[in-house]
Amino acid sequence: MGKVLNVCTFNVRNDNLIPDLTKEDIENNYHQLLIDYDLDILCTQEMIENTMKIIREKFPNYHIIGDYRYGTGKLAQKIKVLKKYNESTAIITRFPILKTKTIKLPWLPHSLKELYKGIFKYRSLTPRIITASKIKIDQLEVYTINTHLDCHIESIKITQLKKIENLLKKNKGLIILTGDFNTDKEDPEFLKFVTTLKQLGLKRVEYDHKTFSKSKKDLAIDHIFIPVSWQVKEIMAIKNQSLAHYSDHYPIYVKVEIPDNNG
Repeated sequence: MGKVLNVCTFNVRNDNLIPDLTKEDIENNYHQLLIDYDLDILCTQEMIENTMKIIREKFPNYHIIGDYRYGTGKLAQKIKVLKKYNESTAIITRFPILKTKTIKLPWLPHSLKELYKGIFKYRSLTPRIITASKIKIDQLEVYTINTHLDCHIESIKITQLKKIENLLKKNKGLIILTGDFNTDKEDPEFLKFVTTLKQLGLKRVEYDHKTFSKSKKDLAIDHIFIPVSWQVKEIMAIKNQSLAHYSDHYPIYVKVEIPDNNG
């Protein structure tokens, strides 16, 4: 039997937006995920700085990495709205980190009409990022990529998917790709993306029920991609009641087996 790995992707929702959330609540939520589910890698979206500090203090055996969409400069610290929404696509893992990098995604639309919609209709035009880390899993080096894509403007999402494709083409080793892609299998552009990744040696873990709890469609928008040779042993959405209060997304958990020959 090969190495078994427990991986999870979770849009945790910005803690600044959750009323009456205490430090104890945060600690208990991450204890459920990291300890109760014995996670090796937890990839998060919308993680904020204060929560990252709590996790570092409470779970010293885990590394937590990832910069923020607005960085850590003076403006991000002084302007309240930037500080409130200065989110990270943080990766939490018990494995050693060899190197990590935060990569900016294209996030501005191609036309004035889309720009107007983004600013005034959707109120969601915001920088998007990737956290890309090389993680040492026993003798293997696994490139772990975590992201959170635009949720409204199609042209932006397409350019972001293309950016990820190009990033993957430059890395020929073992790769795990996770994130809130804000798109599902009914989207032709996402299906093209899935096909391209299959050609690059990555397969989408087939979870085909809703991962955003408020969605009217029973389709996943949070996805995990793994090397085609890795075997999926278990996959599920974690629907614990306390986590339902914490986020409007479900954590998507997958147990995979890495073949002995590293595949």
